[in-house]
Amino acid sequence: MWDARLTLATIVTCVVIVAAAVVIIGIGILVFRPRVGRRKLRKESDGEEWSMISFQRLGFNKWDILGGLIDENLIGNGGSGKVYRVITKKGQRVAVKSIRHEQKQGQGLMEKQFLAEVKILGGIWHNNIVKLLCCIRGKTTKLLVYEYMDKQCLHKWLHGKKRGLTTQVLQWERRLRIAIGASQGLCYMHHSCNPPIIHRDIKSSNILVDSDFNAKIADFGLAKMMKSEEDPETASAIVGTFGYIAPGMQNTAVQEK
Repeated sequence: MWDARLTLATIVTCVVIVAAAVVIIGIGILVFRPRVGRRKLRKESDGEEWSMISFQRLGFNKWDILGGLIDENLIGNGGSGKVYRVITKKGQRVAVKSIRHEQKQGQGLMEKQFLAEVKILGGIWHNNIVKLLCCIRGKTTKLLVYEYMDKQCLHKWLHGKKRGLTTQVLQWERRLRIAIGASQGLCYMHHSCNPPIIHRDIKSSNILVDSDFNAKIADFGLAKMMKSEEDPETASAIVGTFGYIAPGMQNTAVQEK
Protein backbone atom coordinates (compact mmCIF):
# COMPACT_ATOMS: atom_id res chain seq x y z
CA MET A 1 0.00 0.00 0.00
CA TRP A 2 2.80 2.34 0.90
CA ASP A 3 4.59 1.50 -2.35
CA ALA A 4 1.42 2.30 -4.34
CA ARG A 5 1.03 5.70 -2.66
CA LEU A 6 4.72 6.44 -3.24
CA THR A 7 4.44 5.50 -6.87
CA LEU A 8 1.34 7.69 -7.33
CA ALA A 9 3.03 10.62 -5.62
CA THR A 10 6.07 10.16 -7.83
CA ILE A 11 3.92 10.14 -10.96
CA VAL A 12 2.05 13.29 -9.87
CA THR A 13 5.32 15.02 -9.05
CA CYS A 14 6.77 14.12 -12.46
CA VAL A 15 3.65 15.36 -14.24
CA VAL A 16 3.79 18.66 -12.36
CA ILE A 17 7.48 19.08 -13.13
CA VAL A 18 6.95 18.32 -16.83
CA ALA A 19 3.97 20.70 -17.02
CA ALA A 20 5.95 23.45 -15.30
CA ALA A 21 8.84 22.88 -17.69
CA VAL A 22 6.51 23.14 -20.70
CA VAL A 23 5.03 26.39 -19.38
CA ILE A 24 8.48 27.86 -18.71
CA ILE A 25 9.72 26.86 -22.15
CA GLY A 26 6.60 28.35 -23.74
CA ILE A 27 7.06 31.64 -21.91
CA GLY A 28 10.73 31.64 -22.87
CA ILE A 29 9.85 31.22 -26.55
CA LEU A 30 7.31 34.06 -26.43
CA VAL A 31 9.65 36.39 -24.59
CA PHE A 32 12.97 35.67 -26.22
CA ARG A 33 12.00 34.75 -29.79
CA PRO A 34 11.20 38.37 -30.82
CA ARG A 35 14.48 39.44 -29.25
CA VAL A 36 16.34 36.79 -31.19
CA GLY A 37 14.57 37.99 -34.34
CA ARG A 38 15.57 41.56 -33.59
CA ARG A 39 19.16 40.51 -32.91
CA LYS A 40 19.19 38.62 -36.19
CA LEU A 41 17.75 41.63 -38.03
CA ARG A 42 20.23 43.92 -36.33
CA LYS A 43 23.10 41.59 -37.21
CA GLU A 44 22.04 41.44 -40.86
CA SER A 45 21.40 45.17 -40.90
CA ASP A 46 24.78 45.86 -39.35
CA GLY A 47 26.27 44.20 -42.41
CA GLU A 48 24.60 46.94 -44.44
CA GLU A 49 26.10 49.62 -42.17
CA TRP A 50 22.83 51.53 -41.94
CA SER A 51 22.91 55.24 -41.18
CA MET A 52 19.90 57.47 -40.56
CA ILE A 53 19.35 61.20 -41.03
CA SER A 54 16.12 62.71 -39.66
CA PHE A 55 14.57 66.03 -40.69
CA GLN A 56 12.34 66.41 -37.65
CA ARG A 57 11.77 64.84 -34.24
CA LEU A 58 10.69 61.22 -34.75
CA GLY A 59 8.95 58.63 -32.61
CA PHE A 60 10.76 55.70 -34.22
CA ASN A 61 14.27 54.54 -35.10
CA LYS A 62 15.86 52.83 -38.09
CA TRP A 63 15.25 49.35 -36.69
CA ASP A 64 11.48 50.01 -36.56
CA ILE A 65 11.57 50.88 -40.26
CA LEU A 66 13.82 48.01 -41.30
CA GLY A 67 11.62 45.52 -39.46
CA GLY A 68 8.58 46.63 -41.48
CA LEU A 69 10.05 46.01 -44.93
CA ILE A 70 8.18 42.77 -45.55
CA ASP A 71 6.03 41.60 -48.46
CA GLU A 72 2.82 41.98 -46.43
CA ASN A 73 3.46 45.73 -46.19
CA LEU A 74 4.25 46.27 -49.89
CA ILE A 75 1.87 48.81 -51.44
CA GLY A 76 3.71 49.86 -54.61
CA ASN A 77 6.41 48.75 -57.00
CA GLY A 78 7.78 51.10 -59.65
CA GLY A 79 10.85 51.90 -61.68
CA SER A 80 12.49 53.82 -58.84
CA GLY A 81 11.90 51.15 -56.19
CA LYS A 82 9.38 49.50 -53.88
CA VAL A 83 7.07 51.34 -51.48
CA TYR A 84 6.01 49.90 -48.13
CA ARG A 85 3.46 50.97 -45.54
CA VAL A 86 5.10 50.57 -42.15
CA ILE A 87 3.38 50.95 -38.78
CA THR A 88 5.81 51.93 -36.03
CA LYS A 89 5.67 50.68 -32.45
CA LYS A 90 3.79 53.83 -31.44
CA GLY A 91 1.19 53.29 -34.16
CA GLN A 92 2.42 55.91 -36.61
CA ARG A 93 1.97 54.97 -40.26
CA VAL A 94 4.72 55.96 -42.67
CA ALA A 95 5.48 55.27 -46.33
CA VAL A 96 8.95 53.89 -47.06
CA LYS A 97 10.46 53.96 -50.53
CA SER A 98 13.22 51.38 -50.92
CA ILE A 99 15.74 52.15 -53.65
CA ARG A 100 17.97 49.13 -54.22
CA HIS A 101 20.83 48.66 -56.65
CA GLU A 102 23.63 46.21 -57.13
CA GLN A 103 27.01 47.75 -56.58
CA LYS A 104 28.52 49.10 -59.80
CA GLN A 105 25.14 48.61 -61.54
CA GLY A 106 22.90 51.66 -61.76
CA GLN A 107 24.54 53.08 -58.68
CA GLY A 108 25.16 56.51 -60.19
CA LEU A 109 21.57 57.10 -61.32
CA MET A 110 20.00 55.78 -58.11
CA GLU A 111 22.41 57.79 -55.99
CA LYS A 112 21.60 60.94 -57.97
CA GLN A 113 17.84 60.47 -57.56
CA PHE A 114 18.21 59.66 -53.87
CA LEU A 115 20.34 62.74 -53.22
CA ALA A 116 17.91 64.92 -55.21
CA GLU A 117 14.98 63.89 -52.99
CA VAL A 118 16.97 64.30 -49.79
CA LYS A 119 18.42 67.67 -50.75
CA ILE A 120 15.14 69.14 -51.94
CA LEU A 121 12.53 67.62 -49.63
CA GLY A 122 14.80 67.88 -46.61
CA GLY A 123 14.87 71.65 -46.95
CA ILE A 124 11.31 72.63 -47.89
CA TRP A 125 7.96 72.45 -46.11
CA HIS A 126 4.55 73.04 -47.69
CA ASN A 127 1.05 71.69 -47.16
CA ASN A 128 0.90 70.47 -50.78
CA ILE A 129 4.30 68.77 -50.87
CA VAL A 130 4.79 65.37 -49.26
CA LYS A 131 6.88 65.49 -46.07
CA LEU A 132 10.16 63.60 -45.97
CA LEU A 133 10.62 62.45 -42.37
CA CYS A 134 14.04 60.83 -42.63
CA CYS A 135 16.37 58.86 -44.89
CA ILE A 136 18.26 55.64 -44.17
CA ARG A 137 21.29 54.52 -46.15
CA GLY A 138 22.90 51.11 -46.58
CA LYS A 139 25.49 49.67 -48.96
CA THR A 140 23.02 48.51 -51.62
CA THR A 141 19.74 49.95 -50.36
CA LYS A 142 18.56 53.46 -49.61
CA LEU A 143 15.32 54.22 -47.80
CA LEU A 144 13.21 57.37 -47.91
CA VAL A 145 10.60 57.63 -45.16
CA TYR A 146 7.60 59.89 -45.85
CA GLU A 147 4.35 60.77 -44.16
CA TYR A 148 1.72 58.22 -45.15
CA MET A 149 -1.10 59.31 -47.47
CA ASP A 150 -4.27 57.30 -46.85
CA LYS A 151 -5.69 57.48 -50.38
CA GLN A 152 -2.28 56.91 -52.02
CA CYS A 153 -1.81 58.28 -55.55
CA LEU A 154 -4.30 60.02 -57.80
CA HIS A 155 -3.47 57.66 -60.68
CA LYS A 156 -5.13 54.73 -58.87
CA TRP A 157 -8.37 56.66 -58.63
CA LEU A 158 -8.30 57.78 -62.26
CA HIS A 159 -6.88 54.74 -64.04
CA GLY A 160 -6.36 51.87 -61.59
CA LYS A 161 -8.63 49.38 -59.86
CA LYS A 162 -10.38 52.23 -58.03
CA ARG A 163 -11.50 53.90 -61.26
CA GLY A 164 -14.96 52.32 -60.90
CA LEU A 165 -15.47 54.58 -57.88
CA THR A 166 -14.18 57.67 -59.67
CA THR A 167 -17.59 59.09 -60.52
CA GLN A 168 -18.89 58.70 -56.96
CA VAL A 169 -15.68 59.75 -55.16
CA LEU A 170 -14.00 62.29 -57.44
CA GLN A 171 -16.75 64.81 -57.92
CA TRP A 172 -15.82 67.97 -59.81
CA GLU A 173 -15.45 69.98 -56.62
CA ARG A 174 -12.96 67.45 -55.27
CA ARG A 175 -11.08 67.29 -58.58
CA LEU A 176 -10.83 71.08 -58.56
CA ARG A 177 -9.43 71.03 -55.01
CA ILE A 178 -6.83 68.45 -56.03
CA ALA A 179 -5.81 70.54 -59.05
CA ILE A 180 -5.58 73.72 -56.97
CA GLY A 181 -3.56 71.94 -54.29
CA ALA A 182 -1.04 70.59 -56.79
CA SER A 183 -0.81 74.03 -58.41
CA GLN A 184 -0.13 75.65 -55.04
CA GLY A 185 2.68 73.18 -54.41
CA LEU A 186 4.23 73.95 -57.80
CA CYS A 187 3.80 77.69 -57.26
CA TYR A 188 5.65 77.44 -53.96
CA MET A 189 8.51 75.54 -55.62
CA HIS A 190 8.78 77.98 -58.53
CA HIS A 191 8.31 81.31 -56.77
CA SER A 192 8.92 80.93 -53.02
CA CYS A 193 11.98 78.69 -52.99
CA ASN A 194 15.46 80.12 -53.41
CA PRO A 195 16.79 78.80 -55.69
CA PRO A 196 13.58 77.81 -57.51
CA ILE A 197 12.82 74.09 -57.86
CA ILE A 198 11.39 72.37 -60.92
CA HIS A 199 9.87 68.93 -60.52
CA ARG A 200 10.22 67.70 -64.13
CA ASP A 201 7.91 64.68 -63.71
CA ILE A 202 4.44 65.90 -62.75
CA LYS A 203 1.83 63.20 -63.42
CA SER A 204 -1.12 61.63 -61.62
CA SER A 205 0.99 58.86 -60.05
CA ASN A 206 3.23 61.51 -58.45
CA ILE A 207 0.31 63.35 -56.85
CA LEU A 208 -0.74 61.79 -53.56
CA VAL A 209 -4.02 62.39 -51.75
CA ASP A 210 -4.79 62.14 -48.04
CA SER A 211 -7.97 60.95 -46.35
CA ASP A 212 -9.71 64.23 -47.34
CA PHE A 213 -8.33 64.13 -50.89
CA ASN A 214 -5.95 67.03 -50.32
CA ALA A 215 -3.19 66.84 -52.92
CA LYS A 216 0.53 66.59 -52.21
CA ILE A 217 3.29 66.44 -54.81
CA ALA A 218 5.69 63.50 -54.43
CA ASP A 219 8.65 61.74 -56.09
CA PHE A 220 11.38 64.35 -56.47
CA GLY A 221 13.95 61.98 -57.99
CA LEU A 222 14.11 64.01 -61.22
CA ALA A 223 13.64 67.41 -59.57
CA LYS A 224 16.30 70.07 -59.92
CA MET A 225 17.21 73.28 -58.21
CA MET A 226 17.63 76.10 -60.70
CA LYS A 227 21.06 77.70 -60.46
CA SER A 228 20.06 80.49 -62.79
CA GLU A 229 17.79 81.13 -65.73
CA GLU A 230 20.77 80.54 -68.01
CA ASP A 231 21.58 77.13 -66.50
CA PRO A 232 22.36 75.09 -69.65
CA GLU A 233 21.59 71.72 -68.09
CA THR A 234 18.16 72.80 -66.95
CA ALA A 235 17.34 74.37 -70.30
CA SER A 236 18.48 71.50 -72.50
CA ALA A 237 17.96 68.27 -70.53
CA ILE A 238 14.77 66.39 -71.48
CA VAL A 239 13.57 64.26 -68.58
CA GLY A 240 10.26 62.96 -67.32
CA THR A 241 7.63 60.42 -68.33
CA PHE A 242 6.73 60.22 -72.01
CA GLY A 243 3.17 61.47 -72.43
CA TYR A 244 3.50 63.98 -69.61
CA ILE A 245 6.35 66.02 -71.04
CA ALA A 246 5.48 69.37 -72.66
CA PRO A 247 4.50 68.71 -76.32
CA GLY A 248 7.38 70.70 -77.77
CA MET A 249 9.95 68.91 -75.64
CA GLN A 250 8.27 65.57 -76.33
CA ASN A 251 8.63 66.02 -80.09
CA THR A 252 12.28 66.90 -79.62
CA ALA A 253 12.81 63.72 -77.57
CA VAL A 254 11.24 61.62 -80.34
CA GLN A 255 13.46 63.22 -82.99
CA GLU A 256 16.58 62.58 -80.92
CA LYS A 257 15.68 58.90 -80.66
